[in-house]
Amino acid sequence: MTLMQATKKSVVTRQLILDAAAKTLSRHGYHGTYLKDIAASINMQAGSLYYHFNSKEALMQEVLNKSIQLIRDIVEEEVGKLDHKPDFVSLLKAAIRGHLIAILRHADYTLASIRNYGQIPKSVHDFAQADRDAYENFWRELFEQAAKEGVIRSGVNTHLLRLSLFGSMNWATIWYADSGTSVEEIAESQADLFLHGCYKEERD
Repeated sequence: MTLMQATKKSVVTRQLILDAAAKTLSRHGYHGTYLKDIAASINMQAGSLYYHFNSKEALMQEVLNKSIQLIRDIVEEEVGKLDHKPDFVSLLKAAIRGHLIAILRHADYTLASIRNYGQIPKSVHDFAQADRDAYENFWRELFEQAAKEGVIRSGVNTHLLRLSLFGSMNWATIWYADSGTSVEEIAESQADLFLHGCYKEERD
């Protein structure tokens, strides 16, 4: 086997381990996941897995990093399809659509991240924080700019607004399959609820 072939095989094996880890972590949680079980799920000896990842923390760290990067990349892709200077509504819909596409297309990774964020060691948190902050800053700046332009009414706490929208989007992984609704429809609905609410004022 040549060096190039060995390197390619190592990359493929590493990805196989990551995919299996994301699936196991999304279903059993960080504390319920063991490296030997991940190895067994892909017919690998535990010792071989340790060649690629020396601890569960290292494996969780890479799953978390990949989850954040997948979401950022797809949101940027959707926003990039817009005109040069899109308005807030167009930006919001594109960002929601991108976030939903990411968490539903790569559900094992994103659910592993969402489900385990409160369980993982501080060192793993800290390593992923820069990427997480960069992504959240995109949303924070989007809302702050909308508030300055008067698109969001004064007095609304944009921090809480952003968190509530994230919660609504992230947990779509739980109910999406049974909803019978497309990603585009969900994105449109969430944007509409965000912008207009659901309360209908009584009119004379």
